[in-house]
Amino acid sequence: MAQDPSAQAAAEHEAVLAQMSALRSELARLAQEIQSTTLSRGQAIARDMSDGMTEAASYLGRKGHAADQRLEGAVAANPYLALGLAAGMGILLGALTRRHG
Repeated sequence: MAQDPSAQAAAEHEAVLAQMSALRSELARLAQEIQSTTLSRGQAIARDMSDGMTEAASYLGRKGHAADQRLEGAVAANPYLALGLAAGMGILLGALTRRHG
């Protein structure tokens, strides 16, 4: 015997509602998974960037210290030359600021 059309429609409606509910739950789970993955990857990227910046600062500090020591050595080895260069730079800067000032 054939099922009543209204009962069949109600059953199909309930099946569609159940599928939509399951789909909603799956979408919520996927959204949570994406959010968790994005957060962990973002934290890893931030950590990598921080480590890179720390390494760069350390490198620049070492290079700056080495350059400072070389400059001190050059000034100690040639004090009159260093004094003459400093005086020349002072005169040059003074002349430039007087023109544009």
